[in-house]
Amino acid sequence: MKRIFAILVSAMLLASCIEDSIEKASLKIRISFPEGTEQAVAESISLEDLNITISNKSLPFNYSCHPDENGEIEMELGCGKYDLLASVEYESGLSANTSASEFILTSEGIIQDDGTTGAPVLDLTLNIAKPASIIIRELYYHGSSTPEGANYTNDRYIELYNNGAVREYLDSLCVCTIYPHNSTSGNNPWAGRDTIPIAGMCWMIPGNGTQYPIEPGQSCVLAFCAVDHTNRATSRLDMSRADFGFYDPLLSKHEIAAGIPALTRIIAAQGTAWTLSIHSPAVAVFRPEHGVAAYLADPSLWERYEIGKTSGTKYWHIAKDWIVDGIECADTPQKSVKRLPTSVDASYIYMESAHYSGKVITRREKGMAGGVMKYKDTNNSAEDFITDVAPNPHFNR
Repeated sequence: MKRIFAILVSAMLLASCIEDSIEKASLKIRISFPEGTEQAVAESISLEDLNITISNKSLPFNYSCHPDENGEIEMELGCGKYDLLASVEYESGLSANTSASEFILTSEGIIQDDGTTGAPVLDLTLNIAKPASIIIRELYYHGSSTPEGANYTNDRYIELYNNGAVREYLDSLCVCTIYPHNSTSGNNPWAGRDTIPIAGMCWMIPGNGTQYPIEPGQSCVLAFCAVDHTNRATSRLDMSRADFGFYDPLLSKHEIAAGIPALTRIIAAQGTAWTLSIHSPAVAVFRPEHGVAAYLADPSLWERYEIGKTSGTKYWHIAKDWIVDGIECADTPQKSVKRLPTSVDASYIYMESAHYSGKVITRREKGMAGGVMKYKDTNNSAEDFITDVAPNPHFNR
């Protein structure tokens, strides 16, 4: 025990020495309410309550602080690359957050996107979140293995949940992943924009508008391959009990059991399967405000090349305000290029277990209300989810 304590003390002293040797720089943070915030909402949130966490992307240093009543704070940090997250959650269910991803602080200021150096000031606008009705309760993307030890990914799923108080309808709800496919891509040319590019295929729950109700406390499981994987994978998941399958006859890598309705593939892409990253997907659930049919009928508005390019692959985009719920997954904290805007997910979540471990991320429980379980929903996946747990999809059949 003494030896372990000595090692911990040595590690802390080493970290302190490293930090002391780094050139320091001043940073001013200014956080404000978005324009047009209702007075009642603004009065319900105290800027002093915001917990600010600043994480060094290269070294194991984290800083925590609170702003003053005006949302401002000035501090000294070692020069380097950082992530910043400010968040608060109240018992009423109201929450607020904002973030800055991968900003580089130098002794002369903050490096801008165009390579110039600006003032050492971060002006951030709060995102105010009220709990959504339809949320992602569980996401299984890590994959497992076959009994023989080979990698296996066909047992993956997304579970939706009605976290509200009234019946909702899933008809025309869409599911996609956001480009870039992985958080390790190095950069995101679409960062900071109001529209977000879809990565490849996009799927929709079919129905006439009232065909697929979901009651408060009820789940809907969307299976990558909606068949029984009990004897195929170490996860031993029977996804023939799923509510829907990601299935299209043109995709040879997908399967679906008899009697399970297929999701409708509304946006196609090359390949034999829907691409869902095994280590860092960004998943979004959305509804176009003017309807799916009108959205698909206007490719001149919603399909475009990568920012700064006039050729190559065109990507369909969605407005960030259409997103019902989303999760940003990173491979590691050091490889966490943001794809979802902070209004959807202020941070990110990452798995510590190995790829193909059969583990999932699942949402934190808040407690029972009205006879059903309520889950945490602050639009901050680092706070809302638990990682590296055994899959536990809530089937209805």
